[in-house]
Amino acid sequence: MKYVWDYKIPKNWKPKNEREWIWYLERKINYDDWKGIKREILRRYLKKLNLDPAKKILLETYFKYEKK
Repeated sequence: MKYVWDYKIPKNWKPKNEREWIWYLERKINYDDWKGIKREILRRYLKKLNLDPAKKILLETYFKYEKK
């Protein structure tokens, strides 16, 4: 499946601040594009993300029971 974003960003673009990280993670997760998302970054911003409710519950449960 090809993912189409409604914004044209360069392939080597990386978020530089909290606002960009939140936008980037919300876009990727809500459109089922999990590739390249690092666990540490996701954990840092999870509470601030506006996600599909089922995906948010899934992620919260994952982090709750994840082996440390």
